[in-house]
Amino acid sequence: MKVLALTKYSYEGPSSRYRFYNYQKCFEQQNIQLTIKPLFSKNYFDASNKIMKLFVVFLSYVCRMIWIFRVLLNKRNYDLLLVEYELMPYFPVFFEYLFYKRGIKYIVDYDDAIFHKYDMHSNRLIHWFLKNKIARVIQYADTVIVCNPYLESYAKRYNTYIFRLPTVILLDRYKEEIATYQKNNDNVFVIGWIGSRTTSVYILELLPVIEKFIDKYDNIRVDLVGFDRKLLTKDEIVKYHLNIIDWSEEDEIGNILDFDIGIMPLHDDPWSKGKCGFKLVQYMSCKKPVIASPVGINNSLVKNGTNGFLAKSREEWLLAFETLYNDKALREKMAENNFIKVEQEYNHSMNCETYIGLIASVVNRKMNEKKC
Repeated sequence: MKVLALTKYSYEGPSSRYRFYNYQKCFEQQNIQLTIKPLFSKNYFDASNKIMKLFVVFLSYVCRMIWIFRVLLNKRNYDLLLVEYELMPYFPVFFEYLFYKRGIKYIVDYDDAIFHKYDMHSNRLIHWFLKNKIARVIQYADTVIVCNPYLESYAKRYNTYIFRLPTVILLDRYKEEIATYQKNNDNVFVIGWIGSRTTSVYILELLPVIEKFIDKYDNIRVDLVGFDRKLLTKDEIVKYHLNIIDWSEEDEIGNILDFDIGIMPLHDDPWSKGKCGFKLVQYMSCKKPVIASPVGINNSLVKNGTNGFLAKSREEWLLAFETLYNDKALREKMAENNFIKVEQEYNHSMNCETYIGLIASVVNRKMNEKKC
């Protein structure tokens, strides 16, 4: 079976890596040849200035169009297409419509509320032209994959074939690093966060809480992996005991293992409700108790008092910090509960079997429709 994945990013993009590239090996073991063609290649991430990035984006769109026309002209080359989000960002739903009219079946995958990128856009022209774009992409799709109830609720308005598939980790890698890990300094209590430049703003609202916490306990360090340094001055970084770490795939698990607790603050807004809570899954896979905002999928991932705490107000965040700081036995119990949850619900090998079954069912349905 031949499957073509038209992803948004190359391997360097986390969403594409975890929801497409990580499945190549297990697909091959089941005789599914997965070809991945990203819209934005590694050059997109390496572009050093705006002019270069615009040039890379232009070439990316041209290459994507070439691949779209190749599929349209030779639709028998692949048994199925996987599409991440949409074929062309900020472009009308023209090509998805052509796929639909040509009988080219595709599965579209969402791990974020991408539709809010258009229906909540501040630019009136973009809002007016594209507010219903993702609804049409979903409507023309054979099947829609989503990662949480919020996205599922939206997708069900436009398609009856909806499939829930969480973003999961390669658990064996985590087990290997856990087995060999040794903490360098047991006297330091580490609050940890991992994210990106776009999610760094969520940390800013926690700084007053962190300030109160470190005023009371002086052996605190806050590790921020992937944080945007430009958001804070050097004096603020020192003041709040922040340790900003550049993200790298090689060091990611080791960085999380240095944490004593993992945190995931969010705003209570539509965009946050569409998130898959993957950072929480990463903390849990490293046997860490967690504290998270009670938004979206976080409410399902975190059971208050069992594997972590849900904290809405600054007072709740501070209480959660202090409770976990003062109770090592509770931290260890929560850590074990988290790892069990990951093994049972967020294990890549289990997810892969489910994904393969979905692909087989879609292809079989496609073949049966042809016979009819």
